[in-house]
Amino acid sequence: MKKGIERLTTILLVIVMMFSLAACSQETKDDGGSDETETKTETEAKEGEDDAEAKMGETMAKIKKEGKIVMGVNATYAPFEFHKTIDGKDEIVGFDIELGQAIADELGVEFEVSDMSFDGLLPALATGKVDFLPGLAYSEERAENASFTKPYHKSVQVVLVGKDSTEKITADSDLSGKTIGILKGAVQEKTFPARYPDAKTYVLGKIPDLIAALQSGRIDGVCLDYVVASLYEKYNEDLKMSEIQYELTDEEDTGSCVLVRKDNNEDLIEVINTVLDRVIENGDLEKWEEDAIDLMDMDDIG
Repeated sequence: MKKGIERLTTILLVIVMMFSLAACSQETKDDGGSDETETKTETEAKEGEDDAEAKMGETMAKIKKEGKIVMGVNATYAPFEFHKTIDGKDEIVGFDIELGQAIADELGVEFEVSDMSFDGLLPALATGKVDFLPGLAYSEERAENASFTKPYHKSVQVVLVGKDSTEKITADSDLSGKTIGILKGAVQEKTFPARYPDAKTYVLGKIPDLIAALQSGRIDGVCLDYVVASLYEKYNEDLKMSEIQYELTDEEDTGSCVLVRKDNNEDLIEVINTVLDRVIENGDLEKWEEDAIDLMDMDDIG
């Protein structure tokens, strides 16, 4: 009987040991499975990052890697971009500068401006020295090496008149029989007569001569680009912009766009278009232009 009990005890111990070993083995397997799952998750995450980076355009990948976006400008084109001394320091200002900062903020990167000669802008974009160019119109030649955003600015023409005439010239019909000064060779020489055939035109080769003719009463107004007209109004108390104004058509002016380097940069175009939609809709772009014009003086007309 005693031997039987001892044998049973031995068998029970063996069974307990077997269960213990099995539990340890399962625990080790579970631990190994956890490590394997964790490694697999990390691998998948890295692969996801690699896929996202692979889908980025070349310029976007460069911007993200460097943590900055570089805008190329020829800072002689007020009010888009121009030099101005502020608090004794030379700065590049203009509404394109504000737009560039908004694009950088959208991407969460630093913003840098590179000022260069106008003929160096497109080569700098093609070689990656700069990431985008603002304020340029579409052309087939430019489209060979660059992609374009939607237009964000078009030239507006206004009729500048004597301050005492602003109440007399408020509608298109009020120009009938009036003599309006036009700058020879300017876009207004073709576009103004097409819109106001009942007005007479007085063509001269210099804007100051047209302004002098207006101030002396020889003509009734001068058709000028909005920016130029606003400056003459600002520095001449006897002049004022009338309510007569018109925007050029797509055929006359395709509008200013932002250019990025061609080749798989649709993602950057999409971001910039998103920013353009927002700042046009909320009025920021218009405000930036007015602020830039306020900083200008007659020497900035160029």
